[in-house]
Amino acid sequence: MRIGSRNPKIMLIGTGVAFIVSGIDCLENDLLFIAVLSFLVGALNIASCLFITKHPFSIKIILLLINVVFAFLSSYIYAMAGRDRIQYGWAAVGVISIVAIIVAYYKRSKGKIKLNNEQVE
Repeated sequence: MRIGSRNPKIMLIGTGVAFIVSGIDCLENDLLFIAVLSFLVGALNIASCLFITKHPFSIKIILLLINVVFAFLSSYIYAMAGRDRIQYGWAAVGVISIVAIIVAYYKRSKGKIKLNNEQVE
């Protein structure tokens, strides 16, 4: 049983909380720009719970794209700030999000092909 397939709202809230906690950490480390972005992305993830049931695929892709941009931007800013290893973690989050986007599109196209084949038969 996959957690994301049962209730996508749980994943969105969890991701949002993680971004907000990251923002609090950034505030403590005097990285105001990342903190503000982290709070915004976290709030966006949590607010998207209201719309996920109506447009699940498009909201998922939009949020993943926003998360990719935020992750790579955070990685860059942490690297420029001279942090030790955290920039690699954010880069990994960005790469994982890109892979998730590719998998989502692949699954969706695979589902459409099956649907078309079933209609033909």
